[in-house]
Amino acid sequence: MALHALASTLGTTILSKKQKKNLVKSRKSYLILVHGVKDVIFKIDIEGNWTFLNQAWESISGYTIEESIGKNAFSYLEPSFHAQMYNLFQDLVNGALEKAKTEFQLVTKSGALVWIKAQARIILDQIGIPISLSGTLVNINQEKSIQAALQEKEFDLHRLNELLQAVNDTQLSFYLEEDFQSPLDTLLIKILNITGSKFGFIGEVLYDPDGAPYLKSHTISNIAWSKETNKFYEQNFRVGIEFRNLDTLFGESLKTGELVISNAVSKDPRAGGTPNGHPPLYRYLGIPVYKGEEFLGLMGFANKDTDYTMEDVEFLQPLISGYANLIKAIRINRLKKESDLLRQKADENYKLVSQNTGDIIALHDVDLTFKYISPSIEKVLGYSPEELIGRTPEQAFGVPGDLVASDLDDQIKLVVPHQHKYNKSTVYLEILMKPLRDEHGVVHSLLATSRDVTEREKMLEVLKESLMREKELNQLKSRFISMTSHEFRTPLATIMSSTELLGMILERVDDGMLKEKSKTHIGRINAQIKRLTSVISDLLILERNAQDKVVITHQEVGINQFVKSVVDNHLQDMGSKIELELSEEEIIINTDPTWLSHILNNLIDNAVKYSINASDYPKVSVSKLNGNVLIKVQDFGIGIPKADHKYIFGSFFRAKNVSNIKGTGLGLNIVKEFINKLGGEVSFVSQEEKGSIFTLSLPYEN
Repeated sequence: MALHALASTLGTTILSKKQKKNLVKSRKSYLILVHGVKDVIFKIDIEGNWTFLNQAWESISGYTIEESIGKNAFSYLEPSFHAQMYNLFQDLVNGALEKAKTEFQLVTKSGALVWIKAQARIILDQIGIPISLSGTLVNINQEKSIQAALQEKEFDLHRLNELLQAVNDTQLSFYLEEDFQSPLDTLLIKILNITGSKFGFIGEVLYDPDGAPYLKSHTISNIAWSKETNKFYEQNFRVGIEFRNLDTLFGESLKTGELVISNAVSKDPRAGGTPNGHPPLYRYLGIPVYKGEEFLGLMGFANKDTDYTMEDVEFLQPLISGYANLIKAIRINRLKKESDLLRQKADENYKLVSQNTGDIIALHDVDLTFKYISPSIEKVLGYSPEELIGRTPEQAFGVPGDLVASDLDDQIKLVVPHQHKYNKSTVYLEILMKPLRDEHGVVHSLLATSRDVTEREKMLEVLKESLMREKELNQLKSRFISMTSHEFRTPLATIMSSTELLGMILERVDDGMLKEKSKTHIGRINAQIKRLTSVISDLLILERNAQDKVVITHQEVGINQFVKSVVDNHLQDMGSKIELELSEEEIIINTDPTWLSHILNNLIDNAVKYSINASDYPKVSVSKLNGNVLIKVQDFGIGIPKADHKYIFGSFFRAKNVSNIKGTGLGLNIVKEFINKLGGEVSFVSQEEKGSIFTLSLPYEN
């Protein structure tokens, strides 16, 4: 019995050692697995300090695990995320949340910003008290970059969609009413707006009996410069104005069939001059319109503020193709008209047109019963015309009759979903329905033209989310128009008023008081001229930057001395007080002092302007962090509303709370554009009524 008990005890001891060995082996496997994943696995205590990080942390942050453990996790966040992440952390610790997901920017060891998607869960001890948080961090920088790129493309897609819709309306109006000029007028206006041109034309290329080409306009801007030319325009622009002079820039395209871009018309030997009184021609773009090898038409645009380039031509390419198709359709229609005159049968001509178009053309009784429908219905919806004659859309397709307005006096346009007969897919038809009247004006039938717009509707669904952003952009444009009108008109009015007063006063030069008043008005004039010059200067800077004409010249700059010089000059010019806090030692960076001065002046101007009534003076400080020199401009003024943060670096944008403070909305846009050109970054934190801190970050070598 004793030996049996001893053997049992020894067996238990051996099993316990195996368990320990397996436990150690299991832990090693666990650590290998944890450190092998590409996402960061972390734990932090309830004080917010790192207690565990896997190997992925080093590749994402640049910090080693050893130099991070025990450090506060919030110190690695981009400053604008501090409050948000701290509140979320408190909700987890206090039990308001069991787990959370969020996104933020992490400041790496090199000073770069990385977008992170985080998931965290609270860990409780055996009695339910929070002891730590654990979770994962995922690098989503690439996804954010793709998202930003897609957003940039949305606006171009919207502009292109507008123009394509105008072409669509033109073709539809042509098929229904043989009226392509009204929508082409709209199309020309849109093209002029998008290209920034002042005037232009769209026309068809024809040939006289001798084979010489000439242009007949379909639509043209009214640039009449006298009563006679305006009268000629009014009488002829609807039927088309003919241009036969080939010794001109558009004549060059007519002769050669080639693209003409002239950004210095006065020096271009191809330009034959303009008639007396004609508006000056500075820049010209002539685009030939082809269908295959056939030269069909010509588009001409003039006096863009900047040079015409191939990018303008490439953007308009879908419209050029659409216009070529329209010209072909117009010419086909001319042939059809000749055929109609010979046959004298409107019904046969109607069927001929309907059978040679991809659109669905239908004739209804006033109760919507089909009297006729074109064969194209079978290609679009799978039904033969015979299946539909004598039935209503509701009976044939299940389309509710109340979708069509009961008032038949007006033309209506609507998009209606239909189901394909065979594959049961949804087909969206854009229907244009027009009442037909007898000689007494009574509606006897309805003519409906339908077009398959399924792809367009799907695209519109995708773009619905961008509609709000587009509305916001339109609001920005309105603000810009209002702002520029005020900023230019007010200084000029002041200049004019002061000049008139000065002229009256200077008639009596010997009067001492008169001289003093003259000085006052001269001061006003100078102040307004300086203000207007600043606005124009900012506009020119942005224009040069948009054309990539800005030259960056790097040189060594002692940043302490540089910042002090900028602040001193500002104090001398503006008379405002600014606190200055420099780094302990001089920092030498390689940068362009001219543009850095412009950037810093803009930030200081804003700090002073938006904190006039603040209790504390603006503050400028210089420091260094992780291989970067940081220049911070802080004010304690009105701050920036949170809703405006995402727009604050946009051109011509001004926050909602500064409408009573003069400004153009260009300063921060210039700061953003040029700090990027200098290889640096700009960020900010701001709270309404508490002020703002703008931080410039520039790399330097030790």
